[in-house]
Amino acid sequence: MIVAYRNGNPVRLQQLANVLDSVQNDKNMAWYNSTRAIVLFIQRQPGANTVEVVDNIKKLLPQFRSAIPASVSLEVLIDRSLTIRKSVSDVEHTLFLAVCLVILVIFLFLRNLSATVIPSLALPMSIIGTFAAMALLNYSLDNLSLMALTLCVGFVVDDAIVMLENIVRHMENGEPAMEAALKGSREIGFTIISMTLSLSAVFIPILFMSGLLGRLLHEFAVTIVVAVLFSGFVSLTLTPMMCSRFVHSERGKKHGKTYNFFERFF
Repeated sequence: MIVAYRNGNPVRLQQLANVLDSVQNDKNMAWYNSTRAIVLFIQRQPGANTVEVVDNIKKLLPQFRSAIPASVSLEVLIDRSLTIRKSVSDVEHTLFLAVCLVILVIFLFLRNLSATVIPSLALPMSIIGTFAAMALLNYSLDNLSLMALTLCVGFVVDDAIVMLENIVRHMENGEPAMEAALKGSREIGFTIISMTLSLSAVFIPILFMSGLLGRLLHEFAVTIVVAVLFSGFVSLTLTPMMCSRFVHSERGKKHGKTYNFFERFF
């Protein structure tokens, strides 16, 4: 077989490779549902998002099916994105459960709906802010970044609870809500900043880790640090404002036996 011409002379395929006049290759075969098939493997490029690649391929499948003969069927044999989607779904469920448990614990200790809602708002605000930072840094939602958010659930409410407790303490001393919020936030502001920075500093060394482990944990550390910083910002701004509007002193009010029992216990 002539494959090309060079300087007017034909270049034959047997000059480039071993050519055998034989049957089809019997050393490499594939089946799909007990039917002979041709398997086409598609691999993503390094750094590409597996789920995004799979979604783009599935969008092109109808065009491919319309271009091939009707006697040929085109099916998906292996989809690696299914396990990834399942893992991310499990982590999302864990994140939601952690948020619910944290809010429940806050309510059991504060025993006040408005006082529970205020520090609880630090959770979605910090998570939304972290998502914005992740999008800006071109991070993807994977098991490590979602695990970092799950761990942050317990961190991001600490500052808000400390701020709330100090403001409520001034309210119980008879100060008006606005004055208590201004005075309490002014007193505890430096403490909130120091707590936020010290907690963020714990994960900063991970950012400078080298090797494969450092590359894997880089997004994990950045996600936690950003979430903690956002929680500190929310505690210094949103929490005092809402305390001045929606929190009232419980001093002098009568409560039931259950409330009084837990009050004495705490």
